[in-house]
Amino acid sequence: SASAQDSESISTLHQLQEEEEIRRKRIENVRTILVIMSGRAVIFDDASLRQKILLTYPDAKIYFMSTKANPMGEKLPSSAKIDLLIDFTGPGHRHKWLWARKLRSQTRVCVGRPAGLFREHIYDRLSTELTRKDLPRDVLERERLVQREVLALAGIPVSQRGNSTKD
Repeated sequence: SASAQDSESISTLHQLQEEEEIRRKRIENVRTILVIMSGRAVIFDDASLRQKILLTYPDAKIYFMSTKANPMGEKLPSSAKIDLLIDFTGPGHRHKWLWARKLRSQTRVCVGRPAGLFREHIYDRLSTELTRKDLPRDVLERERLVQREVLALAGIPVSQRGNSTKD
């Protein structure tokens, strides 16, 4: 089964190259991160997101909020300057009116999804979900792919170890 080992090796090398490419998008001097959770589907809970983010930004303080601007866990101090915003709010998700503009004024680098009125113009890095035709129709599967893309735009690789087999 040498060919199976070869294909697995090639797959692993490809994955490592992808992760290295994502790491190149890392933003320097990040101390404060605000994560806006998706209003539609939480693919990664706050604990797993914190773990993934800290692997890339080990010195950062991470805060979580809902799309309605409610703190999830420790509250972000009102005077805090945000270095990195990771916004999982997608098209059609409910969120606070003009909140993206307010966050933009407090944040050095904004990463997110093309949702709402102004994000295409005010966020630094946006997912390509509106232009992609290959995304699945299943909400959870779509959210999983897009949320991984948003993390990649922030320089945070999501490692998928092991190969799944058919049931």
